Amino acid sequence: MTSGTKRAGKDALRAILAVSCALVAAPLVAAFASPPGFEQMVARVLRAPQVTGRVLIARSDPFGGPDERSSGRLWYLPGRGIRFRTEERGGEDLVLDREKDVLLLYRAGEKMLYRAPYDRAPARLRQLVSEPERFLDKDLRATPERRVIAGAARDGYRLRRAVLGDSLPSVSVWIAGDPATGLPRWIAAYSEDDSIRIEFRGLSVLPSANPKDLELRVPHGTK
Repeated sequence: MTSGTKRAGKDALRAILAVSCALVAAPLVAAFASPPGFEQMVARVLRAPQVTGRVLIARSDPFGGPDERSSGRLWYLPGRGIRFRTEERGGEDLVLDREKDVLLLYRAGEKMLYRAPYDRAPARLRQLVSEPERFLDKDLRATPERRVIAGAARDGYRLRRAVLGDSLPSVSVWIAGDPATGLPRWIAAYSEDDSIRIEFRGLSVLPSANPKDLELRVPHGTK
């Protein structure tokens, strides 16, 4: 992928990397010290035919300014691909499709479609797609910790600091499930430089995969 592509894909790529870290963090917790039902929650995501939902992301400003907020829609097909489409006007749509051997990025504000081979995607994303259950064996212990999220105390787990890969800094991750659905709901990741908070809304496991959700349709006149 060219340098122009990398610049264009900054927002969507950063968002999908944050989401992938969240999904990866869940099985790391499940491998050790998981409460009853926690490992089942993780397995439901990584062994699902397809998982979809809305994602809200808040990233801290290292200079003390207001949080940078974004939102988007996630489609995750373990073994096949992942897609994240931002909701902001003039936003981005990023698709990684293993079967088609392609990484696609569409930037609506520029009406530009960028294309690269599958193996040019960040390694962490490729592993999440091609080897989802590999993360179940990670040796990363967690300890119970309650935090106030969205105005209420949530029971979750804090992972010891670890490098999640792809040039990401060493981070500390906290994760909590949604009592109503049994699926991941809140994620917080902290490094020395900043922090990222992620909330999954309407996250659901589908009974079968729909590869058409990975199809990126662009308007006429797109370059």
